[in-house]
Amino acid sequence: NEEFGPVFIQEPDDVIFPLDSDEKKVMIHCEARGNPPPTYSWYINGTEVDSKTDYRYSFIDGDLIITNASEITDNGKYQCQVENSYGIILSREVLLQFACEYSSKSLLQEM
Repeated sequence: NEEFGPVFIQEPDDVIFPLDSDEKKVMIHCEARGNPPPTYSWYINGTEVDSKTDYRYSFIDGDLIITNASEITDNGKYQCQVENSYGIILSREVLLQFACEYSSKSLLQEM
């Protein structure tokens, strides 16, 4: 069983979160493999997310889940960091933006 540093299977993508969503939960997906199995951490605008001190943030595998997402505190650039004893990799920066339903549809049509 060969040991190797982490490799991304899927890096995160930009998220446009509808402000009128009932869910109020944002999930940003990040997945990597490595041996030994890697650990994940997340950064918002260059600052590490601390799920122990802020209950709104939780991690499921490599995914970041933000409960009660707020445009004021959560708008910004996110990066997923994956590491094991053989190395550390950092994902591309992705944007979490907030929009009302109408503007998120028109934003997607403009792309």
